[in-house]
Amino acid sequence: MHGSRIDYIAGLDSRGFLFGPSLAQELGLGCLLIRKRGKLPGPTVWASYALEYGKAELEIQRDALEPGQKVVVVDDLLATGGTMHAACELLGRLQAEVLECVSLVELTSLQGREKLGSVPFFSLLQYD
Repeated sequence: MHGSRIDYIAGLDSRGFLFGPSLAQELGLGCLLIRKRGKLPGPTVWASYALEYGKAELEIQRDALEPGQKVVVVDDLLATGGTMHAACELLGRLQAEVLECVSLVELTSLQGREKLGSVPFFSLLQYD
């Protein structure tokens, strides 16, 4: 990951919850949970995104972090990039800096990393 200081690992609902907290603990960092809409208490911000079979929404608590904090987003799979893009959009609304997005598996034929624009992306395994 970047040479920049990382403040938080953000795990995406739900399988990103398997990797995000463990990575955060190993690195001695805080962990944020970005959930499907309607699951978090308190004031939240949300973003919708397209799925192959419809649309979905993600949310994060409005006070989850301070402006300028640096975050790495973690999920199990990058397919079309919709979920990861929505997470980056939410973090941007909270004025966080997304340093990188990371997934265990990437389905390269779906070109999801292109949806992330200039945000660096890393995957451990790539499949067509």
